[in-house]
Amino acid sequence: MASADQEKQAQAMENLEGFPPLSPLSQIMHSLTIIVVAGFDVPFDKSQTVELLKAMHTTSDPRLFSVIVTDRKGVHRWKKVTQVAYEDHIFVASFPEGLSMEDYDKHFKDYLTKVSVTPFSDNLPPWEVHAIMYPTSNGAGSLVFKFSHALGDGYSSLGSIMTLCRREDDPSLPITFPSSTSKAGRKNSWSRSASVLISWFINTVRDSAVSTLQGTFLRDDKTPIRSGTPPVGLQPMEISPVSFSLDCIKRIRSKLGATVNDVVIGILSYAIQLYIQRMDFISSGARVTALIPLNMRMLNGYQDIGDMLKANLWGNRFGLLSISLPSFSDEEKVDPLHFITSSRDNIRKKKNSAAVHFSSGLLTMLNNVLGPKALAGFIKSSFRNTSTTISTVVGPTHKISLENHPVKRCYFTVVGAPQDVVFTIASYMEELCIVATAEKSFIDSNVLISCVKKAFEDIYQAACGINKVELK
Repeated sequence: MASADQEKQAQAMENLEGFPPLSPLSQIMHSLTIIVVAGFDVPFDKSQTVELLKAMHTTSDPRLFSVIVTDRKGVHRWKKVTQVAYEDHIFVASFPEGLSMEDYDKHFKDYLTKVSVTPFSDNLPPWEVHAIMYPTSNGAGSLVFKFSHALGDGYSSLGSIMTLCRREDDPSLPITFPSSTSKAGRKNSWSRSASVLISWFINTVRDSAVSTLQGTFLRDDKTPIRSGTPPVGLQPMEISPVSFSLDCIKRIRSKLGATVNDVVIGILSYAIQLYIQRMDFISSGARVTALIPLNMRMLNGYQDIGDMLKANLWGNRFGLLSISLPSFSDEEKVDPLHFITSSRDNIRKKKNSAAVHFSSGLLTMLNNVLGPKALAGFIKSSFRNTSTTISTVVGPTHKISLENHPVKRCYFTVVGAPQDVVFTIASYMEELCIVATAEKSFIDSNVLISCVKKAFEDIYQAACGINKVELK
């Protein structure tokens, strides 16, 4: 016979079924973590951070104040917390006093690595705030926001913070984001020419087939950026940001008739090629694929965080597309601009395709027909079988402040994915910050970042005729 404790436990598990379940994507993504770093002109102290969290409580997604529980069927559910102890979510970093900024940068990087591998408490809502009250290249002080991906994607995480921000120049004005010239949907698709429709159909079939195979048995080759050895994603990761002038990126864009996203993916594609060659690996013919999370809100006309906040579109709302990256041998003479034009042409083909809708429908079908385990296996394989992920979020065009603390720098990353390196990109004011999050035991982050810098310099010089010295 079951004991009284067992009966109580079974009753408690049954009662959990009354709480709302995580969405299918959130059920899978809860093992991933989003880290947002904000550097300030002046540091936060702990009491100010508590006030910040109280403000977040009243303006953000209520699931920020729910714990994840698991019912007897293994379904993850949201259980709202009646009382929030803000101090339990705040951690204050302790570094030695009197160090140089370079030394504090090193301590800060090591601290981020530690934060990235430390699990959330099972008894608290899955998010934390870490206060670093030391001067680094981020600013006089920094806040590190750590969110479970179950709460939402990068747009949701940054959006939670943006609800509390104000424009530094005039708090009464709304925060502005870069406008996008891309159009959501294709309302006049049936009026297009037959040749364009045929191209659209072919692209859709090809891209859908590749996405399906990528989530099953189609794997990238092993290279210096892909070990192919499980359990990738559980190892300590080194988080390395590097910033570039957004104006320079836009100049390259204008010269090549591309988008900012095309230019960034081209730079990273070239940087990966440079890194592979630096590691004395013969890459010619190697299959190297980048997974691109696509903000599904854009398909409904929501181009940026500002639009999303107005429509209250929280959660995980993204699709996955893969893009093959060029690879060349050391002997081949390659024009750096080829990486931009290649990414531009690839992305244009992806846009002239309904593959993202197919991908979204496939995920829904897997969940409804085969269940959450099949869906989880497919998405994990999509990450595991590709070499990297490149994720982009568009940030404010003006300087902002958070609780009267001017923000100097802001970037984000994702940890826990079964890949050896992930690239995340965020724009803020006139800067574009690229973050390489790489497995410490496999990838040399210093060499990788030097390759990213060289790729940018080579491409800028080739596109605009300005040499390295003039870039500084």
